Amino acid sequence: MKIVINRIVTCSLRKIKPENFLNYTSKSEIKYKREILEYLQSFEDCAFTSEPVYDILTKESVRDADNAKTDGLFTWYWSEIYHFDKYNLCLKDEFVKHVLRSKN
Repeated sequence: MKIVINRIVTCSLRKIKPENFLNYTSKSEIKYKREILEYLQSFEDCAFTSEPVYDILTKESVRDADNAKTDGLFTWYWSEIYHFDKYNLCLKDEFVKHVLRSKN
């Protein structure tokens, strides 16, 4: 049996240049943002790293480790949670639908 873990964003934050970052964000408020944030934060870390999380625009250190989380179908990192919360980082529609289905 092959297990496939999908990413929640279209491009890894590590591959996005700061000058292009805003192209991966929404200028308007994200519908169901609170519910999505709760979902993202509700899972235990599943993979650990010593790499800190930096704000992609300010370069400020915002978290000690960029650990990964998963719900068994999707995987995401603390850096994605942070940038989704602060800058409305766009998430894959498939993931948003998955979250909203799981909340019902």
